[in-house]
Amino acid sequence: MIYCVWYPSGGFGHFVNAVLTLHGKGFVRPKKTLEFSSNGNSHNLDLVVPKYFKDCWPGGIEFLDNKNYCVLVDNGINNKSDAFKSTFPNATVIKICYCKHSWPVVARTMIEKAMASNIEEQLPTNNWDTEEPWARREKYFLFLRDHPLRHAWKPVNENEMSNNEIDVAELYQDYDDCRTSLNAVVEIEDFYPLWKEWRLANAKYIDPVITANNVISCVLTKKSEDLTHITDIWTQAVIYYYIWFKFNIEVPHNDFADFFTNTDQIRELVK
Repeated sequence: MIYCVWYPSGGFGHFVNAVLTLHGKGFVRPKKTLEFSSNGNSHNLDLVVPKYFKDCWPGGIEFLDNKNYCVLVDNGINNKSDAFKSTFPNATVIKICYCKHSWPVVARTMIEKAMASNIEEQLPTNNWDTEEPWARREKYFLFLRDHPLRHAWKPVNENEMSNNEIDVAELYQDYDDCRTSLNAVVEIEDFYPLWKEWRLANAKYIDPVITANNVISCVLTKKSEDLTHITDIWTQAVIYYYIWFKFNIEVPHNDFADFFTNTDQIRELVK
């Protein structure tokens, strides 16, 4: 059986490939061991099957009927073509999607992994004649809110994922959720050590979303929490973005130039 992992940029496809080829039942195993790079990718793990890249597959492999194979479909985040299905007509497709909640994770991995850059270089504030934290926070927020790719890679039915669609959030929120989602498509043995290592290697992309979700939860439950420990500008921008899509309110950037000190301020803003 061939399993095509169809994914946007950000290293999510390579992670799923590692899970399947190292821990999936009946899969042909890679020759190398897995090591995560400094930016969290797992590209050093050799691919058992050549990658389907930008609508082209080089071939060069004979698929055995009694083995399982993983094929990465990497057309880039801007190209959602499913022409690969004609190359692998009998394959099971695992499509990795993202939604408004998980978009900030994809957005930053897109910049740092796919573009081999960073948010400071790609989202400068020099044309605003200021490098103040509030300006960088606003710049990052506007990027998250207005980028056209925020609307890309959605599931076929936005209100319900099919068995062969996996949201990026299902990969990082909880190991049990991750394994359950993948097991719905293919039988996989325990891979907690791999998941834990991947989650740690990609914490800089994932933790801001987890933090933002916790802040919103406190606002909704009227729980007062100190926020002065949240000093990372990107994380603050992700919280602004979560406030925007949850309450349809854009935080007045000048009024909160020093960010929020506690969740009570947010609750007053959105009430």
